[in-house]
Amino acid sequence: MNKGCPVGKIVKILSMKWNMLILKQLKEDKSKKRFNVLLEELQPISSRTLSKRLKELEKTGLVERCKFNEIPPRVEYSLTISGLEIIKCFKPLSKWAEKFGNTI
Repeated sequence: MNKGCPVGKIVKILSMKWNMLILKQLKEDKSKKRFNVLLEELQPISSRTLSKRLKELEKTGLVERCKFNEIPPRVEYSLTISGLEIIKCFKPLSKWAEKFGNTI
C-alpha cells in the first residue's frame, strides 16, 4: 500500500498493540472513562503504554480527552464520532475471525 492510502493508515493505527482493545473498552458502557479505570480494565497494560496509546489515538481523532480544572486534576477519555464509527467495523471482523481465524 502506498503512503497516501487511507486503509493503510487505519490498519497501521489499529494494528498497534492495545489500540483495538482501548477503543473497545471505551465503547463499553458508552461513557467517558478515567485513565485509572482504563488501566485497571486493560490489565496487564502499563500506565506508560496506555498513556502513549491514548495520545496516539487522540492525535488520529478516534479518542477525545477532556480535562477538568479541578484539584486533584481529572481527565476523561471517550470515543469521538470517528471512533464510534470505526468500532462498527469490529463486529464483521470478529465474525470473520470466528469463521476463518483458525485457518491462518
